[in-house]
Amino acid sequence: MLKKKSLIVFDLDGTLFNTLGDLAVAVNFALRHFGLPEHDEQRVRTFIGNGSLKLIERSMGEAALPENIARTGITIEMVHKVYSDFYWEHCTERTLPNPGVVDFLRTSKARIAMLTNKPLRPTEKILHHFGLRDCFEFILCGDTTPERKPSPAGLLKILEMAGVSREDAVMVGDDQPDILAARNAGVDCVTLLCGFGKPVNLLPLKPENSVNSYAEMCTVLKECS
Repeated sequence: MLKKKSLIVFDLDGTLFNTLGDLAVAVNFALRHFGLPEHDEQRVRTFIGNGSLKLIERSMGEAALPENIARTGITIEMVHKVYSDFYWEHCTERTLPNPGVVDFLRTSKARIAMLTNKPLRPTEKILHHFGLRDCFEFILCGDTTPERKPSPAGLLKILEMAGVSREDAVMVGDDQPDILAARNAGVDCVTLLCGFGKPVNLLPLKPENSVNSYAEMCTVLKECS
């Protein structure tokens, strides 16, 4: 059982929000723009993690190999630019908060922060769209953090800004970068097994505080805050 925490640091995609619908549409728009094979939502889900550039690289498959980029002239950065522009315009059309999240964020006694590998612009747009921006005291994104997860740098920066010790904070996420960032920072982590990360990939990391539902996540966090 977790000891009392004064600061909760959340991941975004798959943890607070189900963003898969908008991510998949944007990925396929960019792939289609360059004549590359598209993917269904569940396949796109397996590509999520480590930021949007990695999402596009994985989605491109063999087209992202250096020899194929040299042959076609289609770079990961080119596809990512089309993806990013489209996603920014449409990132709130299919995205929804996960069950219980809104109520928890608005009633939590703990201080709340966010550490996501997602870029700042869509992060802020999603939070403002759902009226949740003011729930977060600190936000570091993939393009504003010192280093992206699984590096501990972003989490340590948030602790520094908040003036909170490692022992008084908890990271909440749904994938390997979240677990590893917390572990590398010496911070406790609550790991969702129902988000975008696959349990088969998460369980070998032996997460100390794993939960199987968003309701369980909220209960655990209420008890420790």
